[in-house]
Amino acid sequence: MKIAITSGKGGVGKTLVATCLAGVLAESENVRYIDCDVEAPNSHLFLKPDKIQSEEQTLPCIEGMDPKKCTLCGLCAKVCYFNAIVAGKKNAMAFPELCRWCGACQIVCPHDALIVNKRTIGTVYHGQVGKIDLHWATLQAGAGGMTVRLIEQIKQCPNDKLTILDSPPGTSCAVVHTIQDADIVVLVADPTRFGQHDLKLSVHLCHSMNIEPLVLVNRSGIGDLEALRRWCASEKLPILTEIPDDRQIAELYSKGLLPIEHLDYLRPLFSQAARKIAALPEQPKNKKIRKPILPKTQTIFLNSDNSLKITDEKTPSTNPIEITIVSGKGGTGKTSLAACFAQLEKTVVADCDVDAADMHLLFEPKVLESQEFIGGRVMSIDPRQCSVCGNCIDICQWDAISRTNNTVTINEDNCEGCGACVLVCLTKAIKTKQTHDGKWYWSATRHGHMSHAVLEPGKENSGKLVTLVRKNAAQKTDLSKDAVVVLDGSPGTGCPVIASVGGAKAAVIVTEPTVSGLHDLIRILELTEHFKIPAGVIINKADINPQVSEDIKKLAQNRHAVILGQLPYDPVFVQAQQEAKTILEYEPNSELSKKTKDIWKKIKLMCLQ
Repeated sequence: MKIAITSGKGGVGKTLVATCLAGVLAESENVRYIDCDVEAPNSHLFLKPDKIQSEEQTLPCIEGMDPKKCTLCGLCAKVCYFNAIVAGKKNAMAFPELCRWCGACQIVCPHDALIVNKRTIGTVYHGQVGKIDLHWATLQAGAGGMTVRLIEQIKQCPNDKLTILDSPPGTSCAVVHTIQDADIVVLVADPTRFGQHDLKLSVHLCHSMNIEPLVLVNRSGIGDLEALRRWCASEKLPILTEIPDDRQIAELYSKGLLPIEHLDYLRPLFSQAARKIAALPEQPKNKKIRKPILPKTQTIFLNSDNSLKITDEKTPSTNPIEITIVSGKGGTGKTSLAACFAQLEKTVVADCDVDAADMHLLFEPKVLESQEFIGGRVMSIDPRQCSVCGNCIDICQWDAISRTNNTVTINEDNCEGCGACVLVCLTKAIKTKQTHDGKWYWSATRHGHMSHAVLEPGKENSGKLVTLVRKNAAQKTDLSKDAVVVLDGSPGTGCPVIASVGGAKAAVIVTEPTVSGLHDLIRILELTEHFKIPAGVIINKADINPQVSEDIKKLAQNRHAVILGQLPYDPVFVQAQQEAKTILEYEPNSELSKKTKDIWKKIKLMCLQ
């Protein structure tokens, strides 16, 4: 049996649930734990495996062109869907970090002029703790677009044991590739305004994949638990168990300790969840797939007259000062603080977390402009023209093409749209179609304007939609004075984060003093260093583990990052969320609001250096 643990956003306790469930199940049987959150893997910090083995994962890439062979015909650049090759009249260049190794350029090059090398996309680790075999991986800093490739690598473990798949957060294609072959999918959610919204996105994704998920509620003492229960009941979603909001759990987790080993009441809750999972009947494999229905919470984005306007494509002569708020993981308070900074500046805010957009829940925007986002393309095969030669199957690097009963088909979920199959098709049977991957918006809020978007669940979050959100914000910002755009970045270290951070004036990293927070801070600092972006650090919930807070300060100093401030563990963050307010609006004269204002002053000073 494969049990996938996922969530609509980070920080709701997904890894807490997955590791505790593994600990309970390992009491009676062998368990294989696969941490597919390759951008920010944390499970090994809590399970503490020994006998760790590692292996680098590499991928061939186009490094350049042989000047003795290259005639600058430009065919390679023309077919490269990922913009990894640029050809001009005098020279041609390759960008190995963008190459996905689809093979299209090699097919069309008439002189075999392309130079092939290898690049590291990440490292896979294997360890053992008791009856748990643990496997995890780390994505190489700057290795955009390789998240799914690395997930597929780490999932190639034998299927001879009960398996737990610790999924990335969100609803993008990385989650699809993690949960698509699972027998049971458990969605972890909390009863906050953000948590309920993101749960609905996850349910939408599961239903579009013909999956009937289960729900596990974490931190049940915060937010509106009754509203969450009612919604789950209305959608016929079974709740496995409810984990209370207990500061002791947070403190143990901050030290890298499994709470089930230290809190007597907790193990029975996870044992109960494990028994419910074991008692579930096997789900049929060939049910009719539902037509996806967008969650009701997203009707806030629709214009009253359903009209669409197209943005002005003119590029401004100068750019605004872009300050990106990021975190190595979700749930650190990144969006709440980004909203405060936008309020203080009365400026444009851009919600670049398109995979699990939440800023609109605080700002309640009024949509002024919106348009469909055409993010990619996929291929399909016309069976009337197909000769079943198999050339397309041989060339496809993503195993998206298969042959069954003398018929060749393409799995659109796996298709990257590279077009290599089109180039080798002898009968021109392969057709290309564009994909509608989401929608972008330009809105008015009570604190200024907002650029935001929603990625369709299951689509690839390659950074293209994030780039469009940033572009819209920059184009529409008043540049008559020193204009500032606050970017609420995506969590993690993959493509969307690269698209959020690259070219920004500064990166503000929101972290928390836990072993996972410290681990993820290292990863995001590697990314900012890779792109040479000045970085500052905010320690949220600093008092929950003072020792790790001190470790974060030392790390920041060693990596030439500025400590911008520390904020205490305070339930006002959630209370303000529930009222659709920032913490500055909810408690304007509190010590927390004062510290937040001081942090913003330091951020602006950092940007002037």
